[in-house]
Amino acid sequence: MNKLLIGTAAIALFASPALAAPMGVTVGGYYNAMVYSQDTDDFDARDIGIHNDAEIIFKGKGKLNNGMEVGFQVQLEAEGAGEGDHIDENYVYIKGGFGKIEVGAENNAAYKQQVAAPTPFGWKTYDNNFKTWGEISNFDKPLMDGIDSDALKINYYSPKMNGFQFAYSMTPDTSDKNGDTGLYEASGDGEATAYGIKYSGEIGGMKVQASYGVNELDEDPLEDAKEDTAFGLSISSGNFTIGGNTATIERDGDETDILHYGIEYKLSEASKIGLIIHDQEEANGDQLDILAVGGSTKLGGGTTLTYSYESLEDDDFGDSEFIGVGLLLKF
Repeated sequence: MNKLLIGTAAIALFASPALAAPMGVTVGGYYNAMVYSQDTDDFDARDIGIHNDAEIIFKGKGKLNNGMEVGFQVQLEAEGAGEGDHIDENYVYIKGGFGKIEVGAENNAAYKQQVAAPTPFGWKTYDNNFKTWGEISNFDKPLMDGIDSDALKINYYSPKMNGFQFAYSMTPDTSDKNGDTGLYEASGDGEATAYGIKYSGEIGGMKVQASYGVNELDEDPLEDAKEDTAFGLSISSGNFTIGGNTATIERDGDETDILHYGIEYKLSEASKIGLIIHDQEEANGDQLDILAVGGSTKLGGGTTLTYSYESLEDDDFGDSEFIGVGLLLKF
């Protein structure tokens, strides 16, 4: 399968006709800033915390003479002071009757297909990129990106058939999850593969989405066994959306089981409210329970007001509470 994917990617990328017109390039992204009142048991946290998450996203897209689409995406981290040049996901793609192929530093295709909980607050609770939960608890994302993350890879998405789409990924080297791996030297950290399937359609007048995926580190005598699996389901009817996903994170025989789900109600074209629940059980039996309630209101001009109350109960790190309000800007 890997050799077939590599061959197909090479043919699609390097044997395609020239662009029919110059490639169009756009700049967009988002900036999410939250101000929280914070109360934690086992951490000497500030009473007021300011948390943000932001990216500037460059996209390019063009059409070939044969009708196929080619393009690229580069995501620039717009906050934080981490090491490196702040570029994480960056890849090129080609799209046609055969499906879509991405080559570069990006999350695996099965992860990108995942169906997850609704976003009543505007931001993705299952990501929690503010790291409010991750810094003061054992919070683990219910996602399939912990093995390879943004390491250089090839992603393939099949054409959609009767609502179904298949995805497959091959990551030759998982040593540098930010995508900066050596061209020739094998790190010994192993090769990762991921595959998934997604359904999108209508059943009984309701919009239904479902996904299943597996991401695993191929056997390597120098590495511990790693495997992530996840199943997601979302159902929308009228103003209600309910959904979430269950994930199992396996590391060298130890499993973490996660259930992350919620409900969203659309009050109007501008406002929605909802709740999110995160239940997580570690291999040693320790539990983490998170409840978040709140909503968001569109103010216009790509600006959304977001507000939430979030409580955590962690067997290891005690209880914590956050009351937050913020702005989400999309541009």
